[in-house]
Amino acid sequence: MCCGYGILLGLVLATVPTQADVRPLRAHFIDVGYADAILFEFPDATTMLIDAGDAQDSSSRSHRSPEGEEPTGRLISYLKSHQIQKIDTVVITHPHRNHFGGLRKVAGRIPVARLFHNGDPNEEKGYAALLDYLKRKQVSIAVLRRGQTLEHLPDSVTVEVLNPPDLNDSPNDNALALWIKHGKVSLLLLADIGPGRQDALLQASPGIRQADCIQVPHHGGPLSDAFIEAFQGKTFIISTGPNRWGLPHEDQLRKLNGTVYRTDRDGTLVVESDGNALKVVSWTQNGS
Repeated sequence: MCCGYGILLGLVLATVPTQADVRPLRAHFIDVGYADAILFEFPDATTMLIDAGDAQDSSSRSHRSPEGEEPTGRLISYLKSHQIQKIDTVVITHPHRNHFGGLRKVAGRIPVARLFHNGDPNEEKGYAALLDYLKRKQVSIAVLRRGQTLEHLPDSVTVEVLNPPDLNDSPNDNALALWIKHGKVSLLLLADIGPGRQDALLQASPGIRQADCIQVPHHGGPLSDAFIEAFQGKTFIISTGPNRWGLPHEDQLRKLNGTVYRTDRDGTLVVESDGNALKVVSWTQNGS
């Protein structure tokens, strides 16, 4: 009887996944130049893509497809190299080309289940055609506002919408800002919101000061004094590349108290969390 109980207990324990068997959450801040494209791999193996780079992001020599195939661009090359077979959720933060421009090519090669956007009519050329294309492909499309949370995510993950509360005449300030929580850890994605909205966000959601990893808004600035003061000792990530606006603003970045990573210098960055801690686990130096 005792031996039988021991065998049964051993079988039960063998079926309980160990910590090593549990998938971490991974966030890939993909180097797509002066643009945003952030891939999340969740612990249940589902995926979410926040923005999709720029359609003008033509393939460099290191990102070309095999001979005879059309160039895929950095985003698609990266997704394919990581064997992404389906994108369960896409969020387009706002209708600027360097945030939505690459999605049509992605959706033409990788199935997309649903799309969320902010519904801003101040759109750049090609956005309306993109939404029509996705509708024809029977992608579920919905508009998000502050206070909503995304459904159909792993139990350990919450995605809360912090911005916009409403729409004004600034596409950047209307951008979707997301607070992504996994266990005790969280990431704050701020798209292109300006200093005024940064301050409003801190007032409306003071808890975001606890975020572990912050995407510096608008590819590196401008930043409000309250933003710089609010986040101390954090991991900061900037998605940026060559641009005519002189971003990131180096004088403001020097004021950030924490570790700053930049895709234009460090290449694609992968952030990993088991729900208890967060770390940058890999990056690819440009030119390597």
